[in-house]
Amino acid sequence: MIIASSAGKEKPTKVEANSVLRMDLTHAIHEKNEDNPFGEFGMGPKNVTGLAELRDCIKHAKVDDNIKGIYLELGVTNHGLATIEAIRDALIDFRKSGKFVYAYGDVLSQKDYYLATAADQIFINPSGGMELKGFGTEIMYYKGMFEKLGIEVQDFHCGAFKSAIEPFIRTNMSDPNRQQLTVIYSDIYNHFISKIGEARKIDTAQLNTIINNLQAESSEKDVELKLIDGALYDDQVMDKIRAKTGTEKSKEINFINLSKYAGTITKDLSEGNKIAVVYAEGEIVDGEGRDGQIGGDAFAKIIRKLRKDDKVKAIVLRVNSPGGSALASDIMWRELVLAKKEKPLVVSFGDLAASGGYFISCVGDRIFAEPNTITGSIGVFGLIPNAKKLFTDKLGITFDEVKITKHGVLGGLTKPLDEEEMAFAQKNVEKTYREFKQHVADGRGKDTAYIESIAQGRVWTGNQGLANGLVDTIGGLDDAIAYAAQKANLKKYRLKEYPEEKSLSEKISESFGDVKMQMIKEQMGDQYELYKTMQWMKTASGVQARMPFDLGL
Repeated sequence: MIIASSAGKEKPTKVEANSVLRMDLTHAIHEKNEDNPFGEFGMGPKNVTGLAELRDCIKHAKVDDNIKGIYLELGVTNHGLATIEAIRDALIDFRKSGKFVYAYGDVLSQKDYYLATAADQIFINPSGGMELKGFGTEIMYYKGMFEKLGIEVQDFHCGAFKSAIEPFIRTNMSDPNRQQLTVIYSDIYNHFISKIGEARKIDTAQLNTIINNLQAESSEKDVELKLIDGALYDDQVMDKIRAKTGTEKSKEINFINLSKYAGTITKDLSEGNKIAVVYAEGEIVDGEGRDGQIGGDAFAKIIRKLRKDDKVKAIVLRVNSPGGSALASDIMWRELVLAKKEKPLVVSFGDLAASGGYFISCVGDRIFAEPNTITGSIGVFGLIPNAKKLFTDKLGITFDEVKITKHGVLGGLTKPLDEEEMAFAQKNVEKTYREFKQHVADGRGKDTAYIESIAQGRVWTGNQGLANGLVDTIGGLDDAIAYAAQKANLKKYRLKEYPEEKSLSEKISESFGDVKMQMIKEQMGDQYELYKTMQWMKTASGVQARMPFDLGL
């Protein structure tokens, strides 16, 4: 009741003349807006503007006479590269209006620096600096740990590049995985230095030297190398903004933050033709799922509802997912196939649209991706741990069984699979892989032999996906929506987002789980990734269509 009362006290915001849009991007950016019911009590931000609305704010600010410029607050965050690309493109478009964009941070990650290069001027705290080291990843392998614990991982997979299974069955990286990661990072790195070089007017060969020799070692050196425009304290940056806006030094700058500015933008809530934007963000799981997941059943219900709604003239599917359950992916795919028969279905990729994320996307009339989207990973795997040695040899726990059929206890965690059971499990994986490839072949208008040549669990960037036919167009969500409107012959329409906003009680209930996970993360530190992996092993069931756990991008 207290939270509900506090939430109702928000007053409408008016944008004053000579205002500056203040964009705090030091928090994670998801596809949709997030309201934190505990924000009133200092437990995180109250509102985090999602990517779609953030871009809407920038677009609106471009033509808003009361907005004179944008101030970017950046830091060491872990935004996805495609998310950064989308924001960066919007900021570059904003600058075409003649308005300014200033970026500032005490310390900048290289992703945040890449975003900052969309600004007219970049400033860093004199005692701060930025990370500029290029791209790579370090993958954790668990086989040795499992052997010490007495756990045998029985694996089944299809695809030479399906590396999601490798941490459980190897102690190092396979040659195919090393090959695909090298190609991916090379493509992303070349795009990265090309765009920075273009923005900062620095030759890419010089940038490559700066990065390889770690020359961006201090804010003073960064200025010397023309990577940034000044090593300034916050108050000095504020003076520059005052000068830019003609604000007296004794006066406060008319800042307006993202969430408040978003509230000033009038949205078309009229009845009539609609384009539904459906967000598929997170891991794909069986059943209803929870916040941050894509529940196969819940998603299918949404698509079924939109298919039957005569006012919905087109569907845009926004995917940001590493995949997950193959069964849930197939359930979702089927509903999308039925929807496509009745209305245009256009797909837009965010940071990730891989494995199960691509499974559900391949049916689209047209697929849009950012240059550095991670996609593909057309392959599947399964794993069944045998923990008998852990229980018996390490813990002294023994097991006995009763079965009236030969394989009555198949799937238990305390016995190895026999040859017949291994073959049975592998056949299931191979069947799912064949169906996956067939769906992609049908959706993309290719034969299965070609799909096999780019499948095998291999991961690609958006640029590479465009070249090999997994993607149709390099572009963002706005481009996908515009194409859907054209495909549906709509000149006037309104957008409706799904899943629809949850009730306050649902948000509060789910927030308790988020708070719990945040506490675990803070307590475990670097060991949190291992904890997440073990939790996933406990809950993942059936054949999995998902990409490697972490590419470090």
